[in-house]
Amino acid sequence: MTSHEDVFDTPETRQPTILAVYNQKGGVGKTTTSVNLALALAALGKNVVLIDFDPQSSATSNFLLRDKAKVGINDLLRKETFVEDAITPTAFDGLSMIVGARKLYSLEHALDSRGGSQRGLRKALHFSRNPPDYVVIDCPPALGHLAAGALAASDRLIVPVFPGRYALDGLRRTLQVVEHIQNGLNPSLTLAGILMLSITNDEVGRESLNQLRNEFPEQMFRTAFPYDVDVVKATYRRMPAMIFTPDGRTTSRFAALAWEIVHGRGSTPDDAQLKPALERIQAWHEATDTSYSARRASSIDEGDEPSGGGNGARQAERGGSRSGGGMGAGVIGLVIGLLAGFALGAAVGQPILGKLLAGLGG
Repeated sequence: MTSHEDVFDTPETRQPTILAVYNQKGGVGKTTTSVNLALALAALGKNVVLIDFDPQSSATSNFLLRDKAKVGINDLLRKETFVEDAITPTAFDGLSMIVGARKLYSLEHALDSRGGSQRGLRKALHFSRNPPDYVVIDCPPALGHLAAGALAASDRLIVPVFPGRYALDGLRRTLQVVEHIQNGLNPSLTLAGILMLSITNDEVGRESLNQLRNEFPEQMFRTAFPYDVDVVKATYRRMPAMIFTPDGRTTSRFAALAWEIVHGRGSTPDDAQLKPALERIQAWHEATDTSYSARRASSIDEGDEPSGGGNGARQAERGGSRSGGGMGAGVIGLVIGLLAGFALGAAVGQPILGKLLAGLGG
């Protein structure tokens, strides 16, 4: 084999089932679903490759890799490597990654170059040796060239949804996109299921779940996920929720979701059937807990806190008295500054505050 085309012309090798996790709306748990579903499938004994196809590369940051990734999705799209060589094993047996790259922002049109086809990713994911059982693609939001290419490459689609009116509207638009892809780029794409996440025990949560089940009774996964603060904590620590709390309810539900993926939507495992997977996850937690803690300590020392945390969060935890005093001093300083500004404005004939307001209005 001397080129990618040689590989594409060898259909004898069994190919993996490619799962895309996609919703046109952002902030609905795509990466959380991708990361933990891939891990759960590996815990069930499947050989899995997770592709970080979002330019934010959030999925990549969740995992400890056995070796530093030398190539990733960017190289694969540029046809600079074979898919087998783009895979990097994680610390979890059976789960490997094709790591993400922020360079994907500049490659939005890469799937349309060299022949004008968004089927480029599908060709790039053709395995000539050692194919996994599943490939899970963490897709970017919206429908650009990257998302369209991911859907064109996939066999089955998982659509995560959060409670709320806008999320439901986003789901309907997403299903319209899927229909468009099925009518053109990928007639073989099927809907694996709609996944309800972060269900709150209130009117909005219950009403959203009921509305989904009434409108899409045949498309909903049996497994649904109540709101779990441990998922938020795991995201902050940049690690899979299943590893953060291996005995938590979210862990058992992702194992049940993986079971549905393998055995069919609506299938329900009993405790005995999930026990080996949950024991494997517990063992992974014990084996990697120290490494995750060390990585987090290192990132804090380097000032590389995830957004929403960092020095501000730590200072807030040290006590409210100092922050309250600082606020009072800030208010006093603001008043003094405004008075000084008006005085200076009067001296030069144009109040500073008046000029600022005029600028905002004009």
